Amino acid sequence: MSVPPTTWRLANGLRVLLQPLPGCQVVATCLHVGTGFRNEPVAGAAHLLEHVLAQGASSSRPLTDAVAACGGTTNARTAADYTQYTAVLPAGALELGLRIEAGRLGDPDLGQSHVAAQIAVVQAEIRRNMLQRPHGGLVLFDLPALLHDSWHNRHNGYGDIDALTELTPAALTRFFDDSYAPAGVHLALVGDFETAHARDLVERHLAPLPPRPRPAPAHTPEGPLTAARHAHRVERISTTARTALGFRTPDPATHPGAHLAAVLLGELLEEQNGVCACHPNTRTWGAYRTRAHRTGNPFDVARDALFAVDFPHPPDTDVEEAERCLRSQLAAVAAGTAALSAPLARIRRQLALALHAELDSVASQASWLCVGAAVHDDPRYLAALPGALHRLPDSEVAAAAARYATAPAARITSLPTPATARPAAPSRTGAAA
Repeated sequence: MSVPPTTWRLANGLRVLLQPLPGCQVVATCLHVGTGFRNEPVAGAAHLLEHVLAQGASSSRPLTDAVAACGGTTNARTAADYTQYTAVLPAGALELGLRIEAGRLGDPDLGQSHVAAQIAVVQAEIRRNMLQRPHGGLVLFDLPALLHDSWHNRHNGYGDIDALTELTPAALTRFFDDSYAPAGVHLALVGDFETAHARDLVERHLAPLPPRPRPAPAHTPEGPLTAARHAHRVERISTTARTALGFRTPDPATHPGAHLAAVLLGELLEEQNGVCACHPNTRTWGAYRTRAHRTGNPFDVARDALFAVDFPHPPDTDVEEAERCLRSQLAAVAAGTAALSAPLARIRRQLALALHAELDSVASQASWLCVGAAVHDDPRYLAALPGALHRLPDSEVAAAAARYATAPAARITSLPTPATARPAAPSRTGAAA
């Protein structure tokens, strides 16, 4: 992505980004809708609508069959702040991809039978990916519900099976009309095409879509957590326990350095493998697993979310002691700025390699063009991240560790059913951590 993409807006408000890669023989399309599960009005609406629209328009099944016939692939996903539909096609099939996207926006199949079928598909996905896995949903569902106060941050947008059954075609149609208005959509094309020809095709197929009003996505800023919150839940699959601690993260839009520092801190904790000064020779719990964003990707988030640390342990573990150990490890990071140089340099190199690898795929390039433009107002955001991580002072990571070493946290423990079972419904307390 050495040459900046060509960008413009259609008259209906849809923003287009073109990144030619002459000679690569393929083209990727990415349709990016600026609504994810965090800014949906009804739990599960964004995820369900992604499944409903994955095949394109009500009349486009022959088009999606044609994608497979020419060797192309399609994919779709819902994130916290957006939904994306991507395709990779032979270079000569660009117009086919654009016809599918025009149909997806202009002719959605929101009929009763199709919606009901996709509700069943999403429910099966939730059971397979979350509910049938040990401690499934602990960090994605239960911890945010305990940590946050605003509905947009705390509700279960990915996997609330009961809420999905309440989403009627009429409710889904209202949601589509608001969130899939062209003014809230970005379209990126990356691959082997001539800019002028691609622009003509985009104008021909997508400019005729009529503009619609688009309500501004709701956002309720949350203040700092003022007291610890503790809860337990029942684990019916695993015989071991798992605990997750959650802290509120800095807003990446207003405090980008502090947000990147939290990302580096999470990588540092995982590299240290859960061994801290409290128990240098004896570990009674497993290695830490960290997240600097609810769904795991810390670089595509528009607003503050959570910084989570979770770890496995025997059911009879003193969780208070485990939390004290984690906080002492954070305090040691905060106090040892000079000792951070070597491990953080290594982590920055590893992250830079991973981020550059994201740009190896034309589909990933198209996706990140959209995320950069829509979420960060910079289409080349991903390409600039390695430099931003390199320039971030080690002292910022130490400062992040210092904040989390003493900040109130939400702590939830997932315990196996037998003798150690606790009430399934999370409860909040104001006890100090």
